[in-house]
Amino acid sequence: MYSPHHPPARRSRSTGWLTLAAMLLVSSARAQEAEPQEAPVAPEAPPAAPEEAPPTEQENEGSIQLPSAFGSVQVGGRLSVREAIDAKGEEALAGKLSLPAARIELTYQWKKRLRAVVEFDVSDGLKDAYAWLKLSKGFSLRAGQFKVPLSLVELESTSRLPLVRRGLGRDVLSDGLGLTGRRLGAQLEWKCTGCDRELKLRAGVWQSAENEDVALENGLGLIPAIRGTWAVLDTLELGASAQVQPPGTSTSDTWSNWTAGFDARHALPIGQGELRTWAEVLVGRSDLLIGAEGPLLTARALTAWRIGSGSKGALYVEPFVMLSALDPDLQLQKDLLWEAAGGLNFGQWRRWRLQAQVESRRAEASVPATLKALDKSLTERRALMLQMEVSF
Repeated sequence: MYSPHHPPARRSRSTGWLTLAAMLLVSSARAQEAEPQEAPVAPEAPPAAPEEAPPTEQENEGSIQLPSAFGSVQVGGRLSVREAIDAKGEEALAGKLSLPAARIELTYQWKKRLRAVVEFDVSDGLKDAYAWLKLSKGFSLRAGQFKVPLSLVELESTSRLPLVRRGLGRDVLSDGLGLTGRRLGAQLEWKCTGCDRELKLRAGVWQSAENEDVALENGLGLIPAIRGTWAVLDTLELGASAQVQPPGTSTSDTWSNWTAGFDARHALPIGQGELRTWAEVLVGRSDLLIGAEGPLLTARALTAWRIGSGSKGALYVEPFVMLSALDPDLQLQKDLLWEAAGGLNFGQWRRWRLQAQVESRRAEASVPATLKALDKSLTERRALMLQMEVSF
């Protein structure tokens, strides 16, 4: 069921801003250093089968490299300071200064065959902790704690999204239904090595967040999920995903809780900039939001126009807009929830950015009372957020 996050402890505003300002100055100085010269290109060798690089949830382009004879270690991280002014329902506007992210990530890699990742957040504890092993013929295995591959926007790293926060979609899929987010699991991955267009499949099982001990006849509390992506064009990738919640993994104790979705990611170069778009639609059946197994639908579309070069450290401006919707029971009328969000980013690409985002969430007249009674109130919210983020 719905489990609200506990706000982090208050910190001194002056200390937080001074610390972040110091990191910002260091980041700006690094951006002005000369880029190293590329090594001369060697004579072309006979074509060989492509070798897949180990994937990671967050690629830290500015991370510190520590090579050794037994592999290499990368150290990276992210620090965000946010001032949020919001109100739920008829409440008065209230402000809060917080550290939504204070993360450090360690990545060990041996050749292109083995990778181990540990990511820790000071405010939120352990995030990623998994090992990735390349097998053969495009197959690889990932095991540990990592994101369930269901929602495109939830899978994308926060540092690569233009958003300050993911809004209604996050509240529904992660906090309300427990379908996304990081959980313990194991995943088999396959990438087509002979295809002209990139084709990937992932299938695995994850431990349910609802139960710690589940009977063998109920599947040990494991939730299966599958996802496939296909790069139709150089600029367009299509995806499909599905997840089933067997008996013992939810409050319904039936096989009827399931979710399936389709999504698309598009990146269109425009001059020195780029128009980036994410869109997804998920349908399913669950009793966790409204107490009845009604068919539900959630959808989200996000687009951002980066004005400026995509080179690391280049100055850029990026306006963005996002629309989200939830129909908790497709059989009912006038029970739609929707949210509009928009904002602006400014900074040095992949180094630091200043962000501003506004949100407005509304609900139709027949929204189920259970949604209105939730602690975070999915039905009404308006907010203004200012955030400064530094990546290293």
